[in-house]
Amino acid sequence: MKKIIFILFMAITTTGLVAQEVHSTSMTKKEKRQAEQEQQYQLNRQMLENRNFVLEADYLENKYGHRFLVNSTINFVAVDSATAVIQVGSDYRPGKNGVGGVTAKGSITHWALKEDTKHKTFYLTVNVMSSIGIFDVRFTIDSNGHTTALLTGMGPGRLTFDGNLVPHSQSSTYEGQSR
Repeated sequence: MKKIIFILFMAITTTGLVAQEVHSTSMTKKEKRQAEQEQQYQLNRQMLENRNFVLEADYLENKYGHRFLVNSTINFVAVDSATAVIQVGSDYRPGKNGVGGVTAKGSITHWALKEDTKHKTFYLTVNVMSSIGIFDVRFTIDSNGHTTALLTGMGPGRLTFDGNLVPHSQSSTYEGQSR
């Protein structure tokens, strides 16, 4: 009888220790994820303050809500100081810009940045004046670097870029010809 009680006691104690170890491991993963988010948040802040970043789009969404998987190398919005490049391209056919679409390169005429410190999110509104038109771009950047940018122009259409924000130096984009 003493052996059975001893074995049950050891089983319960061991199970409790294993449960504490699993809980400790999950806290470590959570803390690691929070540290990564904080690091990305600080990187986002630095890119926005320096006005030096690229939104590499993985998806484009039109005004009807149709979402398309795209090549991030040729579909992007880039900001470098006082200049912006908005490019849409296609892997399937050549276009006016040489990458199957349109490239608008111009100067930034308006810049408004807001920060939500509680949710570690940034909201940026940029106006770009290029040779092919005037565009408004509204960025939403979360703490993971995931970014959406709503592009509107002088016409009734709109286009949403959905992807990741990266420093200009780490971008793998290819800029086509602009007018």
